[in-house]
Amino acid sequence: MEKRTPTTHPRGPYAPGEAARSRILTEAKAAFGQRGYRGASLSEIAKAAGITQQGILYHFGNKEQLLVAVLKDRDEEDLAGWPQGKLVGTAVLDAWDRVVERNFRLIGLVRLSHVLCAESTGDDHPARGFFLDHFDLGRTLLTDALAAGVAAGELRTDVDYEAIATQIIAMHEGLENQWLVDPEGVDIVSLFHSYTRQVRRMIKASPVGPI
Repeated sequence: MEKRTPTTHPRGPYAPGEAARSRILTEAKAAFGQRGYRGASLSEIAKAAGITQQGILYHFGNKEQLLVAVLKDRDEEDLAGWPQGKLVGTAVLDAWDRVVERNFRLIGLVRLSHVLCAESTGDDHPARGFFLDHFDLGRTLLTDALAAGVAAGELRTDVDYEAIATQIIAMHEGLENQWLVDPEGVDIVSLFHSYTRQVRRMIKASPVGPI
């Protein structure tokens, strides 16, 4: 009888490592979201991920690098639904409405962001730079699109759009805070959509209806 060579199913050399890294990130998000950066320990994250603390250090170097990886991963998820290409005028408000709708289904990620953002108000917090960049990016996305709307004749020319951008972010963040405290009592999607409708009426070159 002819001897048959066993069939093998090789896996990529990084598959086990990537799986472990993914588990660590998942558990770190949960721990940081519940107890903050300083309250969560590498040992509890390691235990939840089914890995040793040395295993976490192998993949991420230290706790601060793990935090940075968590925040980058969180931002990638947050931007996953953002439209590709240049947004003009109120199209950016449409996109922001979709972000709020998506985040409604990702309460764990929203909690993570708010807990770490509150902690990062201290100058020595490792996430401070991340959140400064995060808010700068949001304001830039808004102001660039609104400026393009002005150039296209869609929006009024006598509005401070940098102030509008900051107010939109403040409304978004504030509603998320209230929703995290009272998910059943705060209809974040409806309230944010109502707010952006008011903004649209206010900034349109030819407003329709009362402001």
